[in-house]
Amino acid sequence: MTCDELMDDYGTYALGALDGAALDELREHLGRQCENCTAGIREAEGLVARMALVVKPADAPKRLRKRVMALADPHAGGSRWTRALVFVTVLCVFLAVHSVFFWMRHEAMHREFNVFWAKYTQQQSEVARLNETLALLEDPAAKEVTFGKGARGRVVISPKHGVAFSGQNLAALAPGKTYEMWIIPKGGKPVPAGTFEPSVDGSALHVQAGPVDVASMAAVAVSIEKEGGVASPTADQIIIVAPVGQ
Repeated sequence: MTCDELMDDYGTYALGALDGAALDELREHLGRQCENCTAGIREAEGLVARMALVVKPADAPKRLRKRVMALADPHAGGSRWTRALVFVTVLCVFLAVHSVFFWMRHEAMHREFNVFWAKYTQQQSEVARLNETLALLEDPAAKEVTFGKGARGRVVISPKHGVAFSGQNLAALAPGKTYEMWIIPKGGKPVPAGTFEPSVDGSALHVQAGPVDVASMAAVAVSIEKEGGVASPTADQIIIVAPVGQ
């Protein structure tokens, strides 16, 4: 399994509730000091520790404590063994009820943690994407190309940070379709650069992060493909071509 596939299990592992194949896979990643999984588990364990601080310890009800102590009082009359048996029975019932309550609370916390972890992971991804976009747009070495027939917008190419596509007036997609960006090298085959969907107003921002060789690029293109993207663009579905090379 990949780190992305194991990401949803970080919280369950930190709670000590992960088992089966997922636990074996995660242990294998941690055993070979996988940077992504190690950092993710560290964050999850820290979050679990912080969550534990807000959970109030559950004390036995005072009335139950008094009744148990009364049953164990040697001056209360009756057989000592009878009182001991009753004491053990009441204590076992209390422990059983408390265990069920703890399990239910554990399960509830587990579900709440998974929801929180999913939101936290999404926010972290959005922050990372925003930082990548800002670094790309602020790169003084970046090159900007505009396009404006039908759909209009611009493409910014940074040698260090990647390619950013910003478009307006993009047509709404039919069900099962997506926009896919391509980096077209000089004399080479188009390279897939990620899929995206426009907002309801027809605007879109898509970033393909990572170093690029601007000198070898001929153009950046966008086509309409089937959902999930394809390995090579469908010729009659290419709707945007932004020339890069001189």
